[in-house]
Amino acid sequence: MRWILSLAAVGGFIGFIFYLNTLEPGTPSAQPADNDRQSQPEAISTNRNQRAPAEQPQNFRFYEMLPDSEVIPPKVEEYTPGPAQQTYNYLVQTGSFRSQSDAERQRAQIAFQGLRAKVSRIDLNSGSTWYRVNVGPFTTRSQMNSALDKLVAINIQPLVRKIPKDG
Repeated sequence: MRWILSLAAVGGFIGFIFYLNTLEPGTPSAQPADNDRQSQPEAISTNRNQRAPAEQPQNFRFYEMLPDSEVIPPKVEEYTPGPAQQTYNYLVQTGSFRSQSDAERQRAQIAFQGLRAKVSRIDLNSGSTWYRVNVGPFTTRSQMNSALDKLVAINIQPLVRKIPKDG
């Protein structure tokens, strides 16, 4: 029983929307009441007595102003990025560890993603030794971004460094 009432309510709503779409804009949707009918002729007669103001042609000045305000940009050398113009390569550091075994473990994890990683030993002035895991170098930003996507997919937060090109 409830589904019949629900279906009837939805059908009535759709019918009402259809009815509203068939009405022309500006048409009153309901008939005026009896006391409104008496005042309606007076309203129409007063509207007829009032004349609409004569429409004046609009004067647009921008047609005259635009040619005078033309701006000519200065000549600028075109920017063309390319590997030949770069003086650096991209190196991605994926981690820095105190133990070499941890660094080798991360290097192996990166190798499963199809990337070549290197472990480099860094001896600090304080006497401590660190093992950095680096991926790269990459000559283009698109190669580096592809590697970053693979590293982020395996929950590694990489650090991008720019290193000078050799030669």
